Amino acid sequence: MRITLGPDGAVVSRLAAGRGAWLCSSECFATAVKKRAFAKAWKCQVEALTLDAIRIPFEAAVADMRELPSAGVPSVRPAPTKG
Repeated sequence: MRITLGPDGAVVSRLAAGRGAWLCSSECFATAVKKRAFAKAWKCQVEALTLDAIRIPFEAAVADMRELPSAGVPSVRPAPTKG
């Protein structure tokens, strides 16, 4: 998940314009806050209110990226067939 900081504030979106920070899970989000990684990625001071505002949609959008299927990993379900 990509979180950007644009002219209108922080946005949780893969396609949003602005400086972005990529995160894979809620744990990563907590670690990024703890290590002040958003300030480093966005090259500016980040207020606590900004982090609180993006925490809610981020946690709602991502349960854990490690749970999603990866490319090249065989599926448990059989492949669809024609006919």
